[in-house]
Amino acid sequence: MQVLSFEYKKKKWKLIAYIVGGALLLIILLIAALTGQLQENSCDNSTTTETQLDSKSMTENAKNIYAHWKQKYGATPQAAAGILGVLQLESRLDPKSVNSSSGATGLAQWLGGRKDKLEDLAHKENKPATNLGVQLDYLDQELNSSYYASNKQIFKYTDVHKATKEWLMDYEGMSKNPEQWYLSQRYGYADHWYSVLGASDPVAGNTLDNASSGDLTELGCDSDPSYSGGSIVKNAESMKGDFYYVQTHPSPDLGSDLKNPNKTGGTDCSGFVWLALNKAGYKVPANMGWFTGSMASDAKGSHQYLKQISENDAKAGDIVIVNQGAGAGNNGHTAILLDKWQGKATKIIEQGGVGDKVNESTFGTAFYSLLSGSDVTLARPIKK
Repeated sequence: MQVLSFEYKKKKWKLIAYIVGGALLLIILLIAALTGQLQENSCDNSTTTETQLDSKSMTENAKNIYAHWKQKYGATPQAAAGILGVLQLESRLDPKSVNSSSGATGLAQWLGGRKDKLEDLAHKENKPATNLGVQLDYLDQELNSSYYASNKQIFKYTDVHKATKEWLMDYEGMSKNPEQWYLSQRYGYADHWYSVLGASDPVAGNTLDNASSGDLTELGCDSDPSYSGGSIVKNAESMKGDFYYVQTHPSPDLGSDLKNPNKTGGTDCSGFVWLALNKAGYKVPANMGWFTGSMASDAKGSHQYLKQISENDAKAGDIVIVNQGAGAGNNGHTAILLDKWQGKATKIIEQGGVGDKVNESTFGTAFYSLLSGSDVTLARPIKK
């Protein structure tokens, strides 16, 4: 009995030793696995926190993107606006934007391996690749890689156009593709976003209903009794019935002499204003390099070609510009005033609006489709 008892105790202690040893080994293996995982993650440049953002309107997306960059990189409003100017031409700041021919996707129109990595990140976050937060996380992931890291310095720029061009050349990799730069258009978008994000923009909160009812805040330059827009009106009226409507700047069929354009050529609303001002001897950007968004931004900001004025100052020869969002394409319209500002009853001359050719109308009629939730700017052309 004593022998059996001894053998039993011996086996019992051996079993306990095995259990304890096994437990210790398991703990060691778990610690090793966790340590290895941490070491592996320390070399991973992917985003460790998820950005919770859904796509909304273009303006709301722009503001949310800026807020993200400001928090992440201390972005200046100039830098953010400059980069947004690049991205707007790519995707209209719509993360759901997909190029039907190439399949390029999202804010920066990612393709190939970059698109695959975007989709991988979306899978990890259990969200669609078209989610705004996912795409901002993926952009962060790229900026944290050695290849794109130099682009983070752009967020500190205080020159809007410099930020636009640097982002286009470096992050978008367009330095060898000048045919895809479209700088004047990107600069125009960027100027608009700076007016929204960083510059004083007192008109932005007013709707066209307020403006056309005579409720514009007193803004811009003081009354200038010496100003006469007679030459602008004269040149604009000389074009009545001319041109067909096309959103091309400048349309080749206008001819090479834009002070005496071909009357059967094509242009749009901002192109017509450009032609009238150019012929009257006022400052205009080269090659019709503006659209309604950049016109309004210039009037409120740099005053290269236009200067914002109050409704009490606006008279014949001045310019009215109306934008929804950034004002691109059909989201903006502009015309030349033919008399003092009288809200919706103001007489204007325009291209497009109520007709395919240059025509006279009233503000309320010609701008009817934009009379809700838009931004109106009254501006005075700057003489050479």
